[in-house]
Amino acid sequence: MPVKVGASYVSEAAYEFAKARRAEKAEGKEEKGVLKELKEKYPGLNITVGTGPFSGTGTNNLSISPRILKQMEQDPEKRMEYEALIYDVAHTDVNGGIMPGRKMKSHGFIIDDNGGLRGWGISESNDGSQRHQSHLKRSEKKNWWEEMLGKPKQKKKSSAKVRQELLEKSKEQAAKADEEPTGLLAALQGQGSAVRDKVVQSAKADNNSGFATKNELYKYLQGNYDIVKGGMASISGKFLQKCVTDEESRNRLFDILKAADESYAKRKDEVGFQGMQITIDENGEVTSESTKSTVSINEDKRRRQIAAASTKGDMQSVIALLEEDLQQVEDGLKQNICDEAEVAKAKKLLELAKERMAKLPDRAPTPAEQSNMTVNMLI
Repeated sequence: MPVKVGASYVSEAAYEFAKARRAEKAEGKEEKGVLKELKEKYPGLNITVGTGPFSGTGTNNLSISPRILKQMEQDPEKRMEYEALIYDVAHTDVNGGIMPGRKMKSHGFIIDDNGGLRGWGISESNDGSQRHQSHLKRSEKKNWWEEMLGKPKQKKKSSAKVRQELLEKSKEQAAKADEEPTGLLAALQGQGSAVRDKVVQSAKADNNSGFATKNELYKYLQGNYDIVKGGMASISGKFLQKCVTDEESRNRLFDILKAADESYAKRKDEVGFQGMQITIDENGEVTSESTKSTVSINEDKRRRQIAAASTKGDMQSVIALLEEDLQQVEDGLKQNICDEAEVAKAKKLLELAKERMAKLPDRAPTPAEQSNMTVNMLI
């Protein structure tokens, strides 16, 4: 069960690990620095300093705020808390929680400036790649790692399920035996078909949603909502289970996903729009995030550089930069992070530079020309 260490709930194994580490420090064992020790302890974990998402490859990335690393250096209690948290991060199988039909391309965790824990991921399917982020509630008394991955939990059978299983079992026993029926089946047969029908109808009436399990409901959502089909919705398994039998919760879920689909349809063709992610927690509360990225050319700077070039050699340097710009915006156009106007702008500048180069002398620049060119290449 979860154990509280500082402001975080962690696994018992993580707590025991961190406690043992603190005991080692108390014995005065050699101090190597927090970051170095963490990298040595977890060689399979790509640990970096920072708080930026979508950094690193594979599913073993951890970014730690420099502020938190400093706290760990100075405060033994903070060090114990975050070492326990990192232990759980290192032992979390993120592939176990990927949504059906998608493949995890890369994933990582972030411990931010405030000590909050976040997760990010890039998943792939036939529909393309999707980016998503989530805030993991490490301060709640529950296994955040299991909640994130949607680890299946054993659930108590409903009364309808129990009645149905008893009825089926009694039928099988009666078919195999030559003796008079016993148990539930005998009682039902003794009271006539009307009573039998009533029991069977009661078993069916316990769930009138048309979904027998949360897996059936999730398949329905995948078939009817683009946001789910595209892997852009993270729905708490607990809330999904509630929606199977609770009509009000189910309708709320449908409304949320419909609104998310409408928002996505409006924004998906915007230049720079890379995707969105909604998270529905166990209470049906919604948080949403979207990512946007654009590339552009600094036209004013490039024009100054073209004007400052006094020789063919100087202009060749400018042309090399413009060719890089053109390649960048052409790639950006394919990725929807810039528009055709930006590509046209790069081509026009490149054409202008080549025209001017044909008129420039092929010689070494004078000291004044070289100084002027250097300034314009830098600013």
